Amino acid sequence: MNWTYCEQWNNLTETPMNPLTPEQAQARHASGELYTAVASPTEKSAPTLRVEIRLETGYASVIFMDEHGRDSLDYTFTLINGSLFLETATSYDYGDSQERGGYADAERMESYEFTTEGIIQRTVEVDGEESRESRQGVDVASNWEPVPDFGAYDALIRRDRA
Repeated sequence: MNWTYCEQWNNLTETPMNPLTPEQAQARHASGELYTAVASPTEKSAPTLRVEIRLETGYASVIFMDEHGRDSLDYTFTLINGSLFLETATSYDYGDSQERGGYADAERMESYEFTTEGIIQRTVEVDGEESRESRQGVDVASNWEPVPDFGAYDALIRRDRA
């Protein structure tokens, strides 16, 4: 996997904002400042995911992109006692839309919010209509991940989580 580093990713232009060298990104990782790592399977292919990390404010985000450059799945982790906890998982469905990147509106969004106490809140939004449900007593042990070393994002970028 090829990694490109920048401050942030621009969904509208599907390009990195303020590119960073690997050394600059690594320095930001070490200091906790925001940086984004964008992955492509090969040098010439479109990005498939991005990892946004800002340890200074205690979060990491992993966003999987579809073939049209749109967010398809988003994991948000919060830093708690030196480890990352998967706090939110959101999936996006664009139906038959072919719109690119930040110009597309999802027809359906489904999100799960997790607490360390084992409470899950599920929200489904379809065409502006929203439904919610929650469950308690859920085992959230698999929601914890160690803070990755710079460039070692394999644990965070697992798409399928139990």
